[in-house]
Amino acid sequence: MSGLLSTPIKVDSHLDNLFKSSAGKSEIAVKPILTEEVIANVQKKKTVLGKQDKNKAFLGFLKAKDLLSKANKRKAEEYEDEKSGKKAKKELSLEEKAEKELRTVFVGNLPVECIDKEGYKQLEARFKECGKIESIRFRSVAFSEPMDRKSAFISRKLHTSRDVLNAYIVFATREAADKACELNGVVFMDKHLRVDGASNNKQHDRKRSVFLGGLPFDAEEEELWKFFDCCGEIESVRAVRDSKINVGKGFGYVQFKERESVDAALALTDKKFRDKIKIRIQRCKIPVSEGGIRDTKKKNNKAGGSKKQNALRRQSGKAGKLIPDAKRFEGTRATKDDGKKFKIVKSSKKKAAIKKYGKK
Repeated sequence: MSGLLSTPIKVDSHLDNLFKSSAGKSEIAVKPILTEEVIANVQKKKTVLGKQDKNKAFLGFLKAKDLLSKANKRKAEEYEDEKSGKKAKKELSLEEKAEKELRTVFVGNLPVECIDKEGYKQLEARFKECGKIESIRFRSVAFSEPMDRKSAFISRKLHTSRDVLNAYIVFATREAADKACELNGVVFMDKHLRVDGASNNKQHDRKRSVFLGGLPFDAEEEELWKFFDCCGEIESVRAVRDSKINVGKGFGYVQFKERESVDAALALTDKKFRDKIKIRIQRCKIPVSEGGIRDTKKKNNKAGGSKKQNALRRQSGKAGKLIPDAKRFEGTRATKDDGKKFKIVKSSKKKAAIKKYGKK
């Protein structure tokens, strides 16, 4: 074994020499790999990618800033609610909403001063006599500027020509809400209140009510209370308004406590409203669905004249000639005349035409 290791190993380097001599001088280390053009393209690509990265970073910064501001605002609101003792709003189920609606009353024709501190105290004290109050929400407030309603309410941007509003009062019990409905028609701060349950979907009693038409758009319920005060005891007054802009639609209703008051109200057709304006006073029509009679009066003939004259007038054209109806062409056909024109002939004359001109 030692003898084998001491013997030198002969390596045939012939093939190695041939490979070295045939390949020639290597140019990899001599010739530059990157030219100026390639270098410029790389620099340009780096610049573009750098700008894109900067834009992405800036957009990410703005998004993070927006999320941070929202989170801070939410935390501030939660802190304020916790500080004031308010609890987070809880989503009510359908049953809970229906039960809450039974405990809610609608109060109309409230003086606008109720949104102030002193007026709010008076309103709360008046209805606290009926039971414990959970909340009071004001609605139908007319604002003087077209802006966010919440901001306008806080800044008291109220319209000067509208001095009343509505409210919803939520009581702790249904019995308290029913007792509050008994305050309907009472005078509060020189205004007759209209108090009714928020869940009351029934219409006014038409047999004890009159319909008012031609009302001024700025007519107030209190004016109507005074106008119909001589007819009898009034139960409620309603001037119908637009739900968004609180402007009157020109009509309304007055409901009396007795049916006899309706006849007295109908006798006021000649009485002036605001000294110059006459309003239309009518009995409330009962719908057909509730047993009323459908109005079957024929419309007046605007054109005038008899039916025959109107029929001829409809058939005549601009030149005074009659316009033929579709029925007038029944039993007729078009025939050829002189090879140029067509004319309408009666089918009864068909045989005579064939005898005279022959069959073509």
